[in-house]
Amino acid sequence: MTWWLRSRAVSVLAASTLLAAVASLVFGKVELPIPVLAGQAGAFLLADLLTVLPAVMWLNGTGRATTAAEATAVRPVHRWDTTLAAALATVALAIAGAAHLLGVSDIAVAVGRNTAVYLGLALLLNPLVGQRVAAPLTAVFPLVCAAAGWRPGGGPEPWALILHRPHSLPALVAGLVVLSAGCALSFIRPPRGHGRGPRRT
Repeated sequence: MTWWLRSRAVSVLAASTLLAAVASLVFGKVELPIPVLAGQAGAFLLADLLTVLPAVMWLNGTGRATTAAEATAVRPVHRWDTTLAAALATVALAIAGAAHLLGVSDIAVAVGRNTAVYLGLALLLNPLVGQRVAAPLTAVFPLVCAAAGWRPGGGPEPWALILHRPHSLPALVAGLVVLSAGCALSFIRPPRGHGRGPRRT
């Protein structure tokens, strides 16, 4: 267990998740000038970008150990990783929920939702394409949303969940569905390339 905690840098990951949530609540309403390639331009907030940090760092942590070492491990490491991602999302949602109830920020719900969306996306991609590809894909997703996630008549596309209004209940539910789907897939299927042991010559 100790080696897993160290290899995943769990303490650093927990601290960065907390910092990303707090920073998003405090500075998240700052608008970023991202060029729009399709549709009508909308507001892209700093919170839409900051909340991707926990997902990218989680993916970085899962890629720290060698595939061969974890493939021969008796313990279900990928399930521990999945539980860790779910815990990070829960922490972010709890902080966002408390901030919303206390009236700290009017984008609080979006901060929790977006963190859950990014972690859900990372959980979905990791078993399918592996950590090395999943990390940059997850990191670039908010920029894709900002550039091409707007409808011609205004408003975000349905798939660009991070751009939806902070208090949008359908977007929150969809974000939780993405997280749940990611947890389910990641729990039953190891990261791509994970079950392969060292080659024999």
